Amino acid sequence: VCFSSARSNFCAAMRVWLATQAVMASPEALEAGVRLAKALRGSDAPSPNPLCIAKNCLSNATKCLVDKDCRKGMMCTAGCGGVNQTCIFQCTSEYENEVYDDMLRCFFTDHDCMKMPAGEYYDNLAMCRGTDVAPPTTTYRNESLTEDIALDLLRRGVNGSGYWLVAKGLSHAYDCFDCQNLWWTPAEDKSPLRYDAIYKIHKPDGGIRWNSATYDVKHYGEAGRFIFHAADYGGLEHEEDWRILAMDERTHRDPQWIALYYCGGAEGVKENYEGSCVVTVDGLMPTDETEVAKINAAYKKAGIDLACTPDNSPEACANHPVPPFAAAEVVV
Repeated sequence: VCFSSARSNFCAAMRVWLATQAVMASPEALEAGVRLAKALRGSDAPSPNPLCIAKNCLSNATKCLVDKDCRKGMMCTAGCGGVNQTCIFQCTSEYENEVYDDMLRCFFTDHDCMKMPAGEYYDNLAMCRGTDVAPPTTTYRNESLTEDIALDLLRRGVNGSGYWLVAKGLSHAYDCFDCQNLWWTPAEDKSPLRYDAIYKIHKPDGGIRWNSATYDVKHYGEAGRFIFHAADYGGLEHEEDWRILAMDERTHRDPQWIALYYCGGAEGVKENYEGSCVVTVDGLMPTDETEVAKINAAYKKAGIDLACTPDNSPEACANHPVPPFAAAEVVV
């Protein structure tokens, strides 16, 4: 979805705990479940503090166990092995609800119950590629790229809709869901832009679900690079480093595609991630050989192989919702 999910540390450590009916009976049972989960995964991984959870969030966890969707979501992730991000994100996206988000928020945002191993510290940008291989672009149409121009490119001109579709992505876990509609629009607060994503989840029963995320966008300190911050995405706080690697420069401030790279993490669950996506105005990759070569060169330098292509056909995008601020019908 050209944004991330960061729950594998939490899900791996909890898979034994949530699969045991007696797990919430006492702090001792919780402690035993966490010890077993850590033994299965390895002691060098972040793990939840059972006393922190029992002291602060027992009621939230209990509500999850008696809520059908929340319980199904946690049991689904229990089968993902803790490291299969695609499986984990599919499970949480399919079953996530207010009860689930409230539980994660209590565990990891309100009370910081995920702890690093002794002597280790969490680095939000630990997975980020260096700017020597994945540099933000510094020029536009043979002139220096400014922060204002970079913002205009994302929102497709001063008066643009800021609407894009993901045409190709890196991560099967969270870059390549079908019909991924993105909006960069002026923010109501002090942030230069607001980022909204709405994407399609295919459920095992044949149904679909539209999920969404909202981030504030601020300048990183150099043109072509931004800080994305979600105060509460699925109960977790996310902060990310986004870079424009390349863009369409054929028409002044009216790009038809932008090549992006992002990396970051969710400190609450001590999880890092990265991704990439090419966004276009029509959801299709450019066919012009010069533009294709430009995209390929940017990702080759970064050591990135875009691995997946969403389905952006009219059939896939039928009845796609839009954010409250957007027009009832998206025009591209």
